[in-house]
Amino acid sequence: MRDIMLSVCVVSYNHEKYIEECLDHILSQKTDFKMEILFGDDCSTDNTLQIVRQKYVGGGTDVQIIERKENLGLCKNMYDLFLRARGKYVYLMDGDDYLYSDEILQKQVDFLETHDDYFSATSREYIYKPSDGSLGKVEIKTGDYTIKDFLEDEIVPCNYGTMRNVFYQDRENNGFLIRGSKNNEEIPMWMYTMDKGKKYIMPDYMRVYRYMTEGADNYNTRYTFEQMFRHCYANFNAVRPVYESKYDLRPFKLRLINRYCLKVADSPGRFMQFMSILSGRDRIEFILYKMYLKTHHYQNPASWSKKSCVLSER
Repeated sequence: MRDIMLSVCVVSYNHEKYIEECLDHILSQKTDFKMEILFGDDCSTDNTLQIVRQKYVGGGTDVQIIERKENLGLCKNMYDLFLRARGKYVYLMDGDDYLYSDEILQKQVDFLETHDDYFSATSREYIYKPSDGSLGKVEIKTGDYTIKDFLEDEIVPCNYGTMRNVFYQDRENNGFLIRGSKNNEEIPMWMYTMDKGKKYIMPDYMRVYRYMTEGADNYNTRYTFEQMFRHCYANFNAVRPVYESKYDLRPFKLRLINRYCLKVADSPGRFMQFMSILSGRDRIEFILYKMYLKTHHYQNPASWSKKSCVLSER
């Protein structure tokens, strides 16, 4: 029987300005169960690792440092932590985010302990913008959230939250989590975890996502929209062979391509460059989709509904 109920997996790269706030909020959680904190430092070039060693190792704290010998990227760093996790549940944190409530982990574990038909439990979150110091609420629907919702919504509504720890025992089936983009895990992680079971989104605001677009070295500042699309498209191609026989992924794919096309292709030359990223089949489907939108008042087909996205039941 496991004595660790929850494994908090913290992925970090160059987070010296934020890592104390992240770890302090994890350690201040009020829980009646035992948890472990796995800290994966992905070869930070700043003082992140030194700060964690000096403040959080020994002295009663239980932060286990996994120091990478070479930069793995977010996805491999995350996945390795999942495979090491000993808890019944796992919770994923980025080193520049932090928990707003000191009851978030207890509430989510309690929910999963009493609701066997859910794979994960999460909450709404704040977005903190250091550029102006604002803390805004992310207004999303609460309650049940399923893979059907994800495939129709396209844009992820919240963080993964507390998940059942199936990663190690299911490693023969989840290797695709590291086959897409090196530093963007969203599409593979959402497809995998939501395919495992529905999520419950609590109405509480329990976590803070730090949104930085300038003056920081992070995903939003490191890559252009075109590069971000390349990452998303690589991720989609990683999940396609795993799930295309079970779900109709075409609407999700075309909406995703169009969303980035509108951001990137602001001239004929840029449009052609954008189209060159796509496979031949996806290029044809996307052109037909754009033609459909233009002749149907930019409304998606009515047949693109949650009810029709499931092709087969396992």
